[in-house]
Amino acid sequence: MLKTRNNGEKKHGQAPLMGSDGKSAKNVKKASVSRRTDLGRRAVVDIGSNSVRLVVYDGPPRAPIPICNEKALCGLGRDMTEAGGLNPAAVTDALATLARFRHVLDDLGRPPVIVIATAAVREAKDGKKFVEAAKALGFDVTVVSGEEEGTLAAYGVVAVEPQATGLVGDMGGGSLELAMLDKGDIKESISLPIGPFNLMRLNAEPAAITKHIEDHIDSVKFLKPKNIDTLYSVGGAWRAIARIHMGLRSYPLSVLHHYEMTSAQTLEVCDLISRQSRRSLEEIPGIPRRRIDTLPLASTVLRTVVTRVKAKRIIISAGGVREGLLYRQLSKKERALDPFIEACRFYANRLAPDPAFGEAAFKVIEPLFAGGAGADDRLRYGACLLSDIGAYFHPDLRGRHAFDTALRAPFVGVSHAERLWTALALFRRHQGRSAPPPDELAMALLPWEAQLQATQFGLALRFIAAIAPKTPSALEGCRLEKRGNEIAFVAPSDREALMGETPRRRFVSLAAAFEADAAEVYED
Repeated sequence: MLKTRNNGEKKHGQAPLMGSDGKSAKNVKKASVSRRTDLGRRAVVDIGSNSVRLVVYDGPPRAPIPICNEKALCGLGRDMTEAGGLNPAAVTDALATLARFRHVLDDLGRPPVIVIATAAVREAKDGKKFVEAAKALGFDVTVVSGEEEGTLAAYGVVAVEPQATGLVGDMGGGSLELAMLDKGDIKESISLPIGPFNLMRLNAEPAAITKHIEDHIDSVKFLKPKNIDTLYSVGGAWRAIARIHMGLRSYPLSVLHHYEMTSAQTLEVCDLISRQSRRSLEEIPGIPRRRIDTLPLASTVLRTVVTRVKAKRIIISAGGVREGLLYRQLSKKERALDPFIEACRFYANRLAPDPAFGEAAFKVIEPLFAGGAGADDRLRYGACLLSDIGAYFHPDLRGRHAFDTALRAPFVGVSHAERLWTALALFRRHQGRSAPPPDELAMALLPWEAQLQATQFGLALRFIAAIAPKTPSALEGCRLEKRGNEIAFVAPSDREALMGETPRRRFVSLAAAFEADAAEVYED
């Protein structure tokens, strides 16, 4: 049994832990906390029907990065009382979780926090009593309406997919929120009481439950005519379904955001889950046990939505209500920013010796690639910004570090193929053309032509980094361009001295990747 001691007693002869300056560790901790309270952190507490979650974000406003993500599956909407009240045991768990979150937020310097409650508290007869209990713990809870919850989920998708067009579906424990998007604009939204907990209370046969779901979906006027191209999937249960599909196909990239399934693949995995016993579902790794009994019903809802609206593809979104709350606070100017580029700039500012180097490198390299086929300029720009994020690692590990960062960091606004392109370009920037990438199984998802283009761009970065190591000012007035069967490095004449053995070797390697000759052109 684990025993805890909280009476402040010390063992005989034990000296207090000291910091490097001779101060006690307690004082060192306090100083550390106070130094970090000026960061742009903000937090969201989301009191849902199934989970109570705290997410603390850092980073730029347009690309918030979760640095603390805590949840407890309290099940507020599960097994409600006959009088329509919240489950008393779940209320106890939820309030204990909120008390813990209060301590965490206090230790983090009390960042600004938004607290919301959704379907369970919204529908419960004693919802107001729960809100008052949460307020006593220091949380000012806003109970959002169903329509607003749908709008927030749509905002969350737009936050991570700026030009999203299609149907947003947010599967919660008590309800399903639907919203229509047209190039990032929210047209309509609605909340339907067909979350797993509400469906459980029907105590009906599967056919009757399916008919109940169909009736609700068919009642939504903005879903007609049924010609939805993309369904953006939000919510823990539907993400769990996607995770199961990943495992079934041995998908080599463990990033849920922007994971895509065809309608046929979605229906197949939903049918599979709905037929599984609880024991079989429990054997699936990565699925919380307290979500097991909701998965078959969540699968039935997803299958019905895909079938009724005739969605062609399903994209898993990392953005949801919590991200929508932060996005809604942004100004019009901030919303117009590219979240991928903002995140790249943030990582460069934290990890690169001179963040300005990426911008300078882009101006030199872009003339060689602009207007060509393949990756767009935002990917190339992002790769340039990230070009030196491995600088503080051992030289043998820089390529791997940059590759893994691009592949698995919480970037949004990019597809899996675009992640892979960026990761390969950064790996080639550090390791050259011949070294095999760290994750060849994942790289197999990227077409050969895209791999070649990423290699060419990475080799261009590698050459520029050798010409002007960590010195962006030396790149001023330089450019790379294609001239017939030559790749030309054009620079002011006083930069010729920078072209030593290593830069020249890398320049020849770059030209060879284009099956071209290398030409140096120095201008007065």
